[in-house]
Formats: sequence, structure tokens, C-alpha cells
Amino acid sequence: MHLHDLTRGAASAARLRGHILRSGYTLFGQKVWTEGEDLICRLFYPDYFALRQILYTRTRRAIRAHCQILGLCKTRRTWGPLDKMRLKKLYPTATREEICAAFPDIEWENICAVARYYGYRRKKKPYKITGVPALDAVRVRCYDVKINMRELDEDCRTKKYFQKRGYKTQYPNFRAINRAASYLGGYLDFHFPPET
Repeated sequence: MHLHDLTRGAASAARLRGHILRSGYTLFGQKVWTEGEDLICRLFYPDYFALRQILYTRTRRAIRAHCQILGLCKTRRTWGPLDKMRLKKLYPTATREEICAAFPDIEWENICAVARYYGYRRKKKPYKITGVPALDAVRVRCYDVKINMRELDEDCRTKKYFQKRGYKTQYPNFRAINRAASYLGGYLDFHFPPET
């Protein structure tokens, strides 16, 4: 590119800016924002209803975009490919603090919204340990094969044992645990301690 082309482009841009200032309209026919409208935006900013009533020739989207240009509200952060890749890698397994440290200028709710938009999911937490080895083995197996407790109750016909009472260690129902173990492809085995 030569210097002549650059100067011709700069002169054309200057002519265009002068035409916009004289006419008050852009090339697309949009009205140029005046200093009075800027002052109105600064005075009434959070109240978009009042801004729409005063600036009746402007759309709500145009008012919001101009308020962002004026610095009255936060600008939307653009998520580049590197940010998406980092979020996809961290979101399923990392803790909330680690994710917030990776994106320090973004709130947790916004990170979750972006992850939902792109279809990233958090890995489900394992089921609680109850202290009953047979019940714990069933719960671990359900977590491994991705069966929730509601599906297990429906398939084993155990009413709501695994949903409601399965985490209580006082009264384990070994009949329900045996049904779940056989449904999951295992079996219930009893061991007696050696006599001393």
C-alpha cells in the first residue's frame, strides 16, 4: 500500500465525518447522538423506562448500547477461543475458587451462564458414604454407571428407600440392597469374623 492511497483514504474519512456533523445523520440514516442526549443518559441511566419516554426516537437497544459507550454500565465481555477452551477444561472438575481465579474479572454467576450456554456441565459429586459397606458399594456402583437414586428405586421396586432412607445408617434394608446389587450385576455377600 502506498502513501498516496493512505492520504486519499484519510481525506475521504475527513469528508465523511464533516458530512455526518453537518447533516446529523450517519450513512445508514441513524441520528447522531447529541450532547443533550448524553446528559439525559447520564442523569436517568438506571431507569430505562424514563429514558425511553424522554428519548422516544431511540430504541431500547440503542439506549443501552450508548450507555455502554458512555461507560455508565458494564460492557459485555467477549469470550475468545482460548477462554472457552480454558473454561471447558476447568469447569467439570475444578473447584469454584480455581475457576474464579482463572477468570478474575468475571463473577461466578456469569461464568455459570456462559458454561450453560456452551453446554459445559459440572461433574456430579459422588454419593455420601453411609458406613454400611453393602449400601456404600451399591451407591459407588450407581455413581460409576450414572444411575441416580430415583431410577434405582423405580427399577428395583424399593419405593423411596434409596432416595429417602438410604443415607441413614441406623436401619439398613438388606432386602432392598440385595435387589439393587442384583440389578447392578453384583451379589450380596456376608462374611463372619474368625472366632478367637
